[in-house]
This record gives sequence, structure tokens and C-alpha cells, in this order.
Amino acid sequence: MNDFELKQKLAAAPVPERPEEYWQDFPGRVRRQLPRQPGAAAPERTWLFRPAWAGGVALALALVFAGVHYRPLPKAAAAINQHEKQLYAQLERLDAGLHRLMLNTDGVGYLLAEAE
Repeated sequence: MNDFELKQKLAAAPVPERPEEYWQDFPGRVRRQLPRQPGAAAPERTWLFRPAWAGGVALALALVFAGVHYRPLPKAAAAINQHEKQLYAQLERLDAGLHRLMLNTDGVGYLLAEAE
């Protein structure tokens, strides 16, 4: 049996006679027979808590970042002191050899002449 034959049989079937009250009560009876399902919970106002959480996380990260960078590790402090000493030594060397600037023949710029 295909869909066309089924539709023909259903169209030819007699409709049982029902009183008008039956059709008025029909929707209510169907609703009563349906299984009860828990309704969807009303959405909470989570959008109020999102900025609070975001601000708290940002504050915590800022405090951690500031704490880590405020108190350098001993190895890092020693490395910084060593680089600082090298920088000052190079600045003194630059100051001492500043009067010996010469033109680079390749056109790159000025070079410091090496001490003779």
C-alpha cells in the first residue's frame, strides 16, 4: 500500500458521530493525558555576575603579575646587575672613543675606530 491508497482509504472511512461537547472537551482531555514534563527553569540573571567574575579574575591576575614582577628572583637580579655593568663599561668606551668617529666606506653609517 502506498501513500495515495492510504489517503484514499482514510478519506472514504466514515467519521464517527460525536456530540458538540465532545469536541469542546477534546483539547483538555488530550492535555490531561500528556505526560507531565518539568518546565524550563526561568533564566537567572547571570549577566549581572559576569562582570563581577571578570573583574575579580582581572584583579587577581594583576596582583599575581605585580607580585611576580615586584620581587625579582636572585638569579634575575644578578643577571640584571651583570648586564648593567656591561652597559656602563660600553658607555665609557663609547665616551672615550667618541672623538675617533670615522665614515664607513660601505655607506652603512659611522663606526668607532678601534683603539690602536
